[in-house]
Amino acid sequence: WDHHRLVKENLQIKFSELNEALGSLVTELKAQNRFDDVTIVVASEFARTITPNSGGGSDHAWGGHYFMIGGNVKGGKVYGKYPDNITPDGALNLGRGRILPTTSWDCIWNSVCQWMGVDEESELDVCLPNRGNAAGDIGNGFTSLFGQGDLFESASRRQLDVDMDVDADRRGASLRGQRN
Repeated sequence: WDHHRLVKENLQIKFSELNEALGSLVTELKAQNRFDDVTIVVASEFARTITPNSGGGSDHAWGGHYFMIGGNVKGGKVYGKYPDNITPDGALNLGRGRILPTTSWDCIWNSVCQWMGVDEESELDVCLPNRGNAAGDIGNGFTSLFGQGDLFESASRRQLDVDMDVDADRRGASLRGQRN
């Protein structure tokens, strides 16, 4: 949603649409007894300035925000660090209300990858080639990489025994599975 104008009005509409869509998806996943097997990550590819523009909207900034939903997600928590000072003099303010993020995309996805079964450091580096550059520490104010235990209730998702039949002529696949 690229709301350079009328951000408050437009966000109300979009958040309602998103809430309805996610609500329907979660209801269906629960009905199929799959909610604990699924993690949904909703992310913005960029952030917005915290200062408005002349059209009552906001402009592109650096960073983003994400939220996760799933039966195995440790919910009800906010991760990252809100800046102590968002004024133009603040250490994380890059100008015009563009705030340097303290929690990288890689911090979140590191945990998701581990929960999905990627547990070797070399494999995580392939999935997230910038993860070594993205991790901070408590001392510098930036978030360290999250592990699977940080964001999830269980160590990993339930594995499925899946037989896959591929029909080469139709280039389609069907999955038949049983949970372990």
